[in-house]
Amino acid sequence: MQANWTYIVIIICILLATGLVWQEFKRANKHWLLWRIAAIVIACAALACIALPLTYQSEVDRSDEHKTILLTAGFNADSLTDKNAKTFTFDEMVKKVHPHAQLITPNELNKTEQLHVYGFGLNEYELQQLGNRPLVFHPAKLSAGVTNISYNSKLKTGEALHIQGSYNNQSTQKIKLVLKGLNTGVDSVTIQPNVQATFALTTVPKTSGRVVYTLLADNNIQGSLPVQIDAVKPLRVLMLSASPDFENRFLKNWLSENGYSVAARSAISKDKFNTEFINIAQFPLDRLSAPTLNKFDVLIGDLSVLNALSGAESAALKQEVADNGLGVIVKADSTGKSSWLQRGFPVDRPSGKEPVPSALIINGTKSSAKLSSGSAFINYQNGTQPLVINAQNHILANSTISGSGKIVFTTLGNTFSWMLAGDKADYSSLWSVLISKVARKSNDVVNEVSIAAIPFVNEPVLLQVGNNKQFPVNINGENIASIQNPDVPFEFSALYWPSAEGWQSVSQNNAVSWWYTYPKTGWTMIQASAKIAVTKKYENAYTKPGIVTKQIHESVRIDTPKIYFYILLLAACTFLWIETKFS
Repeated sequence: MQANWTYIVIIICILLATGLVWQEFKRANKHWLLWRIAAIVIACAALACIALPLTYQSEVDRSDEHKTILLTAGFNADSLTDKNAKTFTFDEMVKKVHPHAQLITPNELNKTEQLHVYGFGLNEYELQQLGNRPLVFHPAKLSAGVTNISYNSKLKTGEALHIQGSYNNQSTQKIKLVLKGLNTGVDSVTIQPNVQATFALTTVPKTSGRVVYTLLADNNIQGSLPVQIDAVKPLRVLMLSASPDFENRFLKNWLSENGYSVAARSAISKDKFNTEFINIAQFPLDRLSAPTLNKFDVLIGDLSVLNALSGAESAALKQEVADNGLGVIVKADSTGKSSWLQRGFPVDRPSGKEPVPSALIINGTKSSAKLSSGSAFINYQNGTQPLVINAQNHILANSTISGSGKIVFTTLGNTFSWMLAGDKADYSSLWSVLISKVARKSNDVVNEVSIAAIPFVNEPVLLQVGNNKQFPVNINGENIASIQNPDVPFEFSALYWPSAEGWQSVSQNNAVSWWYTYPKTGWTMIQASAKIAVTKKYENAYTKPGIVTKQIHESVRIDTPKIYFYILLLAACTFLWIETKFS
């Protein structure tokens, strides 16, 4: 029957072509005759090809194994070339994009068929569900977005938030990254076109407590940045000054306004002192002893006063720093005799014109206002950590460890000018950094909660809880079974499935710690990067080099696309119509 149809079509088309060509020869107008005949032949041939089932032979590769395809987020539909493979997914969003994929759980996968994973891959928990089953990973290309982020999520009041990361800009336009807090932009940076660039953002939070910042790229939310800002615990500060002056007066007032307990002693003549007590009970300060120094967390003193201490007072101070962790901030107000407090802080006082006022870099953050820092500065020594530098890269405040305590040495003597100019933020930032650096460490019990990877909602999170004295870990009011670390007895680990995004609480030892769960839509490219990395690692670990799918070369008949013949028929008929119309 098929052969008869072929002959019928060919005969009809030949007769049609012959009749039409004969009509062309009979026409009086012989212009474009050969072109008209060619168009008739092409039109009839195209008509025959449309009516006939034309095929051609080709070689194709077929696998000798049954293949199972697992689709994950980010897969490219064009990469799915095997139409006979079974297609599955664990992700409901992938199911919506590719309805032909069957939504299953990892345990429902066929264990005997070869598994091919397309897209960004699986997370660690999903890979564990595969039971060390070999797979072939076809990773998708990362899209534009933040691919890495790191920042200091736990701060003290006055400390700066530092954010570092990398952004993959695949567009031909610049991208502006904006850091927002409380719906207000606090810092921004521009990423150049067609680059994978690193970026850094910084801000000093103005509030305390739990705050969630947001990072946007051209108004598109990349992800959240939860930060815990603990109010600085009111410390007990002892101030020793050579004489009443503006620097000590403004510092004393700032300390008292911020809830510090302050005892101040300033010399008015030889062996005569003026004392003030703020937020602390009064007691004698004429002579410093170990019990007196033990009442304080920080001592702030002029170098001349500390050098003038008696032998017994100096010995008591040195022992309190070395053995009990008292912190000392030394203000260089003289060039007198050197002492153990100045060891490691050689001061250079170059002659000549003083540097012009400039912004200071305070623990890595640039001040908003300028300050005249004078000509004196501290030469760097090994074993010290600079805290404040000026535009000339001169060290103005340096720190070192002394036994159990710390010492900060500074040449700054006019920070009060910031307060006179109304720049309280820079002043607070400077003294908060110096004081928090040296303050005696607290013995309060704190639940240290650490998480190995970014936690997302409805995904398992492994928490490491330190200082835990109870077996169950209380998370959001629910007791979760935990496992004790055999090497670190006070550390426990617990597996938890957060059901909601946002802040989560861990309650232990009458103390509450907090951690944050991110929505599934947050930090999508960071999630993708992490999945690609762990899936590749899994593939390398469990896929043996010898497991290679054998390919079978097979000859097949493939139908010729009819669209080409329709185009030829249309072109030929159009030419004939136009030539007849306008000849």
